[in-house]
Amino acid sequence: MRRAIAALAAALLCGVAPATAQTLDFGEGQPVQAAPSAVLVVDFDRAFRESLYGQRVLAEIERRRTEIARENNRLTAELDAEEAELTEQRNTLTVEEFRARADAFDEKVQAIRREQDAKARNFGRLTETANNRFLELARPILVEILGRHNATLLADSRSYFIVLDQADVTDEAIAEINARIGAGETAESGQSE
Repeated sequence: MRRAIAALAAALLCGVAPATAQTLDFGEGQPVQAAPSAVLVVDFDRAFRESLYGQRVLAEIERRRTEIARENNRLTAELDAEEAELTEQRNTLTVEEFRARADAFDEKVQAIRREQDAKARNFGRLTETANNRFLELARPILVEILGRHNATLLADSRSYFIVLDQADVTDEAIAEINARIGAGETAESGQSE
């Protein structure tokens, strides 16, 4: 019953138009009238993941992640071998020679660690940057969808507990983004596709 009342209240807030209302049943035994919504929702993460643009960008991010992982594995193997060699030389070197080589090795390890940490931080920003660019490219398309549906607000569907299917335009957004932006190679270079 509470859900039915909440849905009715949401419908009222979204601008009820009884002439075109649709009857919905939330399993509470009380049908609720739902009207065309002045509020639309999109699952932005899904739109990004399932769009051609998002798939291209995510594949590129995965390729870079794999490159960084391979580089880290290679560096670890090289440093392990160098450390083992240094350990073997310990008995043949004077204390001063060993200390100098150990200090140089430690400085090398720290420099590599700083460099790899910086790469990891930059890599972590790639997805956020890609999402922001996607939204920038998709914005005019989303505005057109709002206009076609006579809606005034487009929200992220993950922000709401209950969303009626008629308010979710994720599939429509993906189709239009794919048709107009495609994988986005020319959009990325500043040209229109």
